Amino acid sequence: MIQFLAGKYLGADLALTRMMLAQAAPRYFDEAGIGAAIVLTMVGTALHWHLPRHRMSMEERMKDGKMTEEEANRQIRFLSLCAPIATVAGVLVLVAVLVDLTS
Repeated sequence: MIQFLAGKYLGADLALTRMMLAQAAPRYFDEAGIGAAIVLTMVGTALHWHLPRHRMSMEERMKDGKMTEEEANRQIRFLSLCAPIATVAGVLVLVAVLVDLTS
């Protein structure tokens, strides 16, 4: 192994290594992009499913006097905003990766 790395053909070996890395790197980025898109879409979907339960929980806490109406509305608004953003971001990342793969 050391002779391979330190041999007289080091220049050719470096060129081969660069070529292999140049071909492999985009594939890993595409796979990571697809994984990120799937995770973002799943998080957005889970937030959408959790939103009605969270809203009911906030209303119950408000009735029990554990939180103010302003705080409950703030949490509901935050979750209502984050759910579609995560879902749309996941879909956009997936489309971007698929466009990159086809071009």
